[in-house]
Amino acid sequence: MRLVFTPGDDQGYAESRSRLLEQFSLWSRRRRVEVDTTLVAAALDYKYARDRRLGRWTRGHIADALGMWFPRKVTVREPDDVAPAFHALIDFVDEHDWFDPQSHPADALHRQVLDSTPALHDGLADERNYDLGKFWGVQLHRHGVDPADPVAVQRFLDRAGAGETDVDRHALAEIMRREAQRPARAEWNPELPPVPMPGAAALVEAAERSEALELLRKLTLWVRAGRRLTSDGRLDRTDALDLAAHLQLDHIYRETARTSDDLPEVSLLLRWARSARLVRVVRGRLLPVKSAGPLLNRPIELWRRVFESVGRLGDSLGGTDVFGAPSLFGMSMSQAFPMLWVGLYATGGGQVPLEHFHRQVRDAVNDEAGCVVDDLAGDVEQRLWRRDVTALLDACELLGAIELTETLDADELDDLSAIAHRDDPDPTVVALTPMGLWAVHEYLTEQGMHVPAPGELADEDLEYVCVRMAGVRPDVAEAELAAWARARSAGDAVRELDRFLRRCEVPSHRGLALHALAETGPAGRAVAARHRLHVAEPMTVPAPAAQRPAGPAPAPRSAVGDPAGHPSAAPHPRAPVRHNLEPAG
Repeated sequence: MRLVFTPGDDQGYAESRSRLLEQFSLWSRRRRVEVDTTLVAAALDYKYARDRRLGRWTRGHIADALGMWFPRKVTVREPDDVAPAFHALIDFVDEHDWFDPQSHPADALHRQVLDSTPALHDGLADERNYDLGKFWGVQLHRHGVDPADPVAVQRFLDRAGAGETDVDRHALAEIMRREAQRPARAEWNPELPPVPMPGAAALVEAAERSEALELLRKLTLWVRAGRRLTSDGRLDRTDALDLAAHLQLDHIYRETARTSDDLPEVSLLLRWARSARLVRVVRGRLLPVKSAGPLLNRPIELWRRVFESVGRLGDSLGGTDVFGAPSLFGMSMSQAFPMLWVGLYATGGGQVPLEHFHRQVRDAVNDEAGCVVDDLAGDVEQRLWRRDVTALLDACELLGAIELTETLDADELDDLSAIAHRDDPDPTVVALTPMGLWAVHEYLTEQGMHVPAPGELADEDLEYVCVRMAGVRPDVAEAELAAWARARSAGDAVRELDRFLRRCEVPSHRGLALHALAETGPAGRAVAARHRLHVAEPMTVPAPAAQRPAGPAPAPRSAVGDPAGHPSAAPHPRAPVRHNLEPAG
């Protein structure tokens, strides 16, 4: 059973939520605990919206859920049903041994439910605490309007807007004021994995091997005292051809070139040198930047400056403009390339199909516009955007920041076609080099993003570490799991890994946990061998020996309601409640 999820994994959460509720229903029937299951579902939704960790519950979580979240989000017809649902959920998770090590004890959680129940009742009684969706959902129920009938709902809203229906205007005004103050969109702060960085010697060696750096050095020295430009700011044909011969570029274009624009490699390199502030234009002449002179002999500093200029370089290519108007499909490269760097860094140096980046840009453009703008863009506009991206990636490969390959697998190409909504998806696959990882790490740190250091997840719950590292390059993920195992005694690590593997059903998570077991010594390797031997068998969580029943279900402990363990009367079942909740919160 999966209990930890990545941001945006609504589908994975929905599947686990459904299975959890099925198991809860079975558990509650066997123990004759009668609670409203939809309220249990709402409690799980709260936890997914809060931190996506269904097995971590503290007293603070209980207080927040009952005092704030339920009054704001969940339409509760019978307030007295909420506390029994929380008591039952706590016992259910506790009996299955699904609380993570940083959760509070079950008894403490039960006490917090009792302590927070008065705040829950006060919050539910005051409509000013509702969010907008819940407010109108309550009004529809109160006035007997079927929310599944759009005509009836619109008729009711029209009457309410005209003042013909009795609603709490003061509460609605407070809700609207609060909604207006809410940020339009959440701050972009992705969860990044801990990735080892190359050493200084490796960085110097990589920078010295960079072809792009060598070309830019030669170009800067070639400029010397200055080169005169044409009236439209270009090198004249003679100088452009001289530069092409000096740099050994544009071999197939030299004989037919009429202007410097007919030499694409030279033109791109000139724009790159200007974007990196190695050369500049002063009064119609191309001149070297004096302050950049010392950098030519400092390979790492020069490499980083050139890398940081890549986004600015793209904005001058001009391919994303069609007939003088901005493309409906594209965004500026300086906006788009940070998205690419984050996506590549999140894999720890692993490979990412370029179509994923194009899809991410399309989604970002659509979100910004509030509609599906990319469908309005013509094929020419999209191809121009893709041409510009390809040119910049080629430049980054020349610099030594990335590696480019292509996938030829038919199934993978079919998947890329579905992502791209095209019959001819780009087969390019991108990965950061060690030098690129270091450069992106520095960039993200300067942007204020939290970039974990290797070993930083060692104190976290095991499943959380596996989820965070599942999409990362295997050797990076295995190093972090090994650090997790070394951060505790071998016995504690083996017990926690064994406990996790008994319920883990995700192959990638199992693989990481088995690798961590192997790092704990002979005892861990023996447990790992046992789990590998029985990997195909159904996984159950064992109950204590004295309580283990003959059947597969955990043994009963006590009825729900009293944290001390004394039985209490279960509430009568109610009609299902309605709650206006989206899994993403």
